[in-house]
Amino acid sequence: MEFEAETEEALVALAWRWVMGPRRQPDGSVADQVDQANHADLRRRQLGEVLNAIRGADSRRLLHEVAELSVHDTALLLDANLAARYGKRTGTAFAGIVAGPNKVMRRVARRDLVTWDADVRGYRMDPADAEIVLQRWPVR
Repeated sequence: MEFEAETEEALVALAWRWVMGPRRQPDGSVADQVDQANHADLRRRQLGEVLNAIRGADSRRLLHEVAELSVHDTALLLDANLAARYGKRTGTAFAGIVAGPNKVMRRVARRDLVTWDADVRGYRMDPADAEIVLQRWPVR
């Protein structure tokens, strides 16, 4: 591995970032604007790779619905209405619909794309991920 920089300080910063990842504040947020921009770009690239790998029509449709609601901090409720819209008899089919995208997301980004909110019995997505999903897949 080689690093090139104009100054010793910049070289150390590059090596640090390579080994340790982006610097974080005590609250877990990324330390500076450059790191935040790099983190946002990484998130976009990772999610782009995940979305390109998702082929199932039901998975794409469900992700879009979850994203639309998640930008407004709302969950997609797992109820009889949802099952009927997808032509499923029970809600257990949705575990499989969500499993594929989450499996790819775990491989690429080491986290889930869609999470289960037991309090409301529904699916949620990180709002930043939701915005990217809606940008990449604007219309169902």
